[in-house]
This record gives sequence, C-alpha cells and structure tokens, in this order.
Amino acid sequence: MNLQRFIRKKELVDLTTRLVQLPTENPPGNEKVAAQFLKPLLSLMGFRVKTLLSPKGRWNLIAERRWGKGGRTLIFNGHLDVVPAGDPSQWKYPPFRGKLHKGRIYGRGASDMKSGIASFIHALSMIDRSKTHLHQGAVILHLVSDEESHGHQGMGFLTRKGGIRGDAALVGEPSDLHPVIAHKGALWLRISTLGKSAHSARPHWGVNAIEKMTKLIHQINLIPMKKEHPLLGKPTLSIGTIRGGTKINIVPDCCEIELDRRMLPAEKKEEVLKEIKERLDSVKLQDPLFQYRMEEIDFAEPSEVDPEEEIAKIGVEAIQKVMGKKPPLRAFSGFTDSRFYINHCRIPTLILGPGDTNQIHTRDESVEVEALVQAAHIYAQIVINYLSRKR
Repeated sequence: MNLQRFIRKKELVDLTTRLVQLPTENPPGNEKVAAQFLKPLLSLMGFRVKTLLSPKGRWNLIAERRWGKGGRTLIFNGHLDVVPAGDPSQWKYPPFRGKLHKGRIYGRGASDMKSGIASFIHALSMIDRSKTHLHQGAVILHLVSDEESHGHQGMGFLTRKGGIRGDAALVGEPSDLHPVIAHKGALWLRISTLGKSAHSARPHWGVNAIEKMTKLIHQINLIPMKKEHPLLGKPTLSIGTIRGGTKINIVPDCCEIELDRRMLPAEKKEEVLKEIKERLDSVKLQDPLFQYRMEEIDFAEPSEVDPEEEIAKIGVEAIQKVMGKKPPLRAFSGFTDSRFYINHCRIPTLILGPGDTNQIHTRDESVEVEALVQAAHIYAQIVINYLSRKR
C-alpha cells in the first residue's frame, strides 16, 4: 500500500509548530505544558494515557494503544525538554514562535526533538486513515522529561520504577533519517588539586594548587585512547572547565577542573576511572606535595545493538522504501535515552528521527518540512511492518 497519500502535510506542520511554541527549556524543565497539550490529543487517537511525575515533579507521559489481543509491542521514545534558547535577540526568529519559512520550521526543539514526536504521532494518524488492519500488537509512547540533563527525571525515573515491557523500541532523536545503532557514553568528573595558601611575595611558604593542576592535566592528556569502534571511532577526553585562585597576590590552595570522558560500548566505567587514577597517583609518587580528590558528577552509559536485530533491519527497509536508497548504519558521539532500553530493559532499540544533527542545540535551530513528511512515512511503514510480523 502507498501510505504517502495519507500524509496531511499541513496537519503535520501545525503539530510540529505547536510543540515548538511550548517553552520546555531544561533547566528548569517545564515539560508539563507539552504533556498537557499532548495528553488529550493522544486520548482522542485511542491511546490510554497515564501521567507519571518524577520525585522532582517532572512530567512524563506513557500512552498505549492496542490492536486485538497478543502480538508484539513497539515503544516510541521522545523527550519533551529542550536546551535553553539563550538570548532571543540573537535568533533570526523568536525561538518559541515556530516560524515556518521557505520549507523549514525554526525554533528551539524543532530538530531536537519535537519534530520526531510530531512525525510519529502523524504516522499513527496515517495508519488510521489508510484503514490498515493491524490484527494484533501495541504501540507505547514514552514522552519523557529531562533527557537534556541525563534523563534522571525522565527515562531514568521510569526505568527505576520498573514495568517497562516491549519487544523493540524507536527513539526519535534527530539522525538525518539515518538508522543509528550505537552511541558513546559520557563520564563527567570533577578533579581538584589541593595546596596551601600564602602571600604571593613569599610563594615558597605555600603550595600552589594551580601549578599542581598543570602536572595533573599533562598526565591526563597522555592517557592513550587505544580502543576503536567501527562506527564511533575512538573514545575522547575533554577538559571543559577550570577554576582556581581567589586573588592575584595569594598563592592558590585549590584548583578544580571538570572533565568529559566519552566512552565506547566496549568500555567499562570502572576501567576508565582506574586508568585516570593511575595517572594521578603516578604524579603523587614523583611529587610528595601533590594532593588531589576526584568525584563523579554524572554518568551516561554507552549503548549498542546488533545490526542484525530485527528492528534495525525493518528500519533500514522502511527508509529504503521511502527514500529509494539503502541507508548506511550510523552512530552518535552523544548519548540518548536508548541506553535505558538497551542496557537496563534489554529491549533492542533503533535511533531514527527527522532532525538534522547539525542543528542540535544551535542558534536558529530548524527542521525541514520535507524531512517531517519522510519521517512520518517511514515511521508508519515501521509500525505496520513490525506489528504485522509474528513473534
């Protein structure tokens, strides 16, 4: 069946625009307005919708729609929060206007990832209009909060709560409509060097923590990144912040850096921490005045699914049918909520969405209308193909 004729472009554009117009910036994380907008819409489409508030009061929606008895369950995940827009005067159009101009919708979250949510919802409307008879199976939507801050109040909360069941999942993050099967993890650390303050006219009376930090940074940058992934390449390490000293004429007694270590699926957090600690301990052996402390700020696991997983194959088939060309499998250097399904729920997951990865978190973020249309068509094809096959 040709599903394309069941696309209603204006309806799809309107839904995407409405979602972009809702200011769900994180922080503070006002996902409530988006959840309240989507809940009645999904109810009208035949979904049974539940609202789950995290311990910090963040809104998460779980919506389920079933056809017949038994069959398979496909989960779709989308996050309702967006990163802060920053200074609106720096944008070509106001970040929460949802401006449509020359075939693109502009606004914060247009690409990451309200377009993916709108396209999937529209895909289900397409299936209804086509009168495709799905004999059995279910679609569950997880429309969650807090993904932009590691997902602790969103998918992390739902995972800890338990009860997530499904045979496969789709995460609608922006992927340029390419199938993504892996992403790096992120280990964030805070490392401090400790010294002794003194008057800068008598620096030998003190211990300069900034000078000690230069030794620490040098050793960290010598850590070899030996492992390599066929899609993700090598792991990375980046020092993102540094703070030290209180006044020019005081020997600083403390210096602090924050470090971002991106991890491959084959790497373990304990191994990475051990590797960093060994480097720092080697400095301490050479310098008896060297003291440091290290603490974990946050951690997001890497994740990966086998390219032979059925959901990956069905995704590739659907993209090829709609786009006319078989797409290559890809990976993300950033992390997504797919890690909760893959690592904790043991649910094979494909990342696939209409947004442009070059638009993520940028000023003048936008999404192409044609990408929305293609995504809706691809999603509809995936739902039909996946639920029509037996376990």
